[in-house]
Amino acid sequence: MLRYAVKMYLREVFMGPMYWVVLGVLLGTEYFAVSQYKGGLTLVELLQFITIPVYIFLVSTVFFTEDKVLIFELVMFRDWFKVPLGKLLSLLLSLVPFTVVTLLIAEHYHAGTFIVPILTAILFYSTAIIFSTVVGGGSRLYVLSMGLLFMLPLSSLVLIQNQASLGNPLQGFMGYTTYLLAPVYGSYAVSSGILLVDSNMANWIAFVLSVLLGVAYPFVFKRREVHPG
Repeated sequence: MLRYAVKMYLREVFMGPMYWVVLGVLLGTEYFAVSQYKGGLTLVELLQFITIPVYIFLVSTVFFTEDKVLIFELVMFRDWFKVPLGKLLSLLLSLVPFTVVTLLIAEHYHAGTFIVPILTAILFYSTAIIFSTVVGGGSRLYVLSMGLLFMLPLSSLVLIQNQASLGNPLQGFMGYTTYLLAPVYGSYAVSSGILLVDSNMANWIAFVLSVLLGVAYPFVFKRREVHPG
């Protein structure tokens, strides 16, 4: 039944023509940016604030189910863990086309230093979004996801630049938190000296948090549905 759940969710993600249109536009924009503009900042800002958030939002909206749909899913799969596990695995698998092509573009145009931050950002945002679905469906989930994917990374950009302009680069706990909110831009900021953290450590922290969110999601999902409120 888990395999069937994954196939069903993936079919919802990939079967619509809009998915392929948006994917083509995003990847085409990345290719144009990296081939036409010299330096890494254009690609960094495009990835961090546009293509990665838009793609994750595109594939994750399939899992923003209303309570009536959720009841149907629970009845269909007859298991409290198959529904969240199916959603988590489907979301991760739906990231593969975009991630693979993006990494190939970055590697081909000598932006390989951003490969790990790109993977970090995609994994962290994805697990954060799927975990946020435990609050339920509807408009509040759309607002929450927009905040996680777009507003928080932009706030990280503003904070880093403001502090750098004051001659006070972020570091310590605040520095790592700021990096976590925008790993791709954070990596660029570290290499530019305007964010004073260990990027390897920051990526590991993001990876561990992503794993914890992914592991906790099925259990929090079950507890919310069995013991709501």
